[in-house]
Amino acid sequence: MKFFLKLIYLIIPPILFKIFKRKTYQYKFKFKTYREAKKVSRIYFDQNSIKKFFGPQDVQVTGRFNLVALLTLSLNKKYIQILDYGGGANPVYSYIENSTNIKTFTSVIETKAFNKIMKKKVPSKYKKFIKYYNSIADLRERHFDIVCFNSSIQYVEEYKNVIKNLIKYNPRYFLITRTNFHMGKKNYVVLETGISGSLHPYIIFSFSNLVNFMKEKKYKLVFSNKYNVNIYKHKTIDSNTFFHKDLIFKKI
Repeated sequence: MKFFLKLIYLIIPPILFKIFKRKTYQYKFKFKTYREAKKVSRIYFDQNSIKKFFGPQDVQVTGRFNLVALLTLSLNKKYIQILDYGGGANPVYSYIENSTNIKTFTSVIETKAFNKIMKKKVPSKYKKFIKYYNSIADLRERHFDIVCFNSSIQYVEEYKNVIKNLIKYNPRYFLITRTNFHMGKKNYVVLETGISGSLHPYIIFSFSNLVNFMKEKKYKLVFSNKYNVNIYKHKTIDSNTFFHKDLIFKKI
């Protein structure tokens, strides 16, 4: 069989493979609400995400992960409390220590199923600094200096309620990274297909909508960039109209 496949590749010009290659899309469909999208989706759980815990020696501090390190330095404090919402197996703690040698106290909120596995994989030398929680209600801390959504807020159905609850911890900064936005007035929800075996809701945020919401909550936008324009594809939505942003909001 392998011989015949190689023969086909030799006989048929490469340009024809490009012409007839099936297009792949990272996102499908479009919904007005998260609830509508959930009805036709499957549970988001990436099996690759639980294979290993990534400590400071395992990560590279590039791109968006520079932001949380620089914010930490700007605080000029000895004890820094960070909430990493959806931080996974590579929490911001690892990126901060890797690049600054600052040991922060980082609380990570993840799903119960994820935490059951990951808590056992965190090396003992980091357990003083990194704690995994199933929900905001489980948190033991009373204050956070920085709240991070590192490419995670787009999966949170009740994101406004989550932010409202986290504001009670009086953070100086909210950091939102690698999240899709568009310049329209309303959010919309699609299904993400990038993880094998999973088809789950993904919010593409209205930039103005989120900025105005944070302003109402007394947090001012102080940093905003834009990248990955026309990189990720949707079957019916022009990929030039949505893009990734990193945002920093500072308490007014």
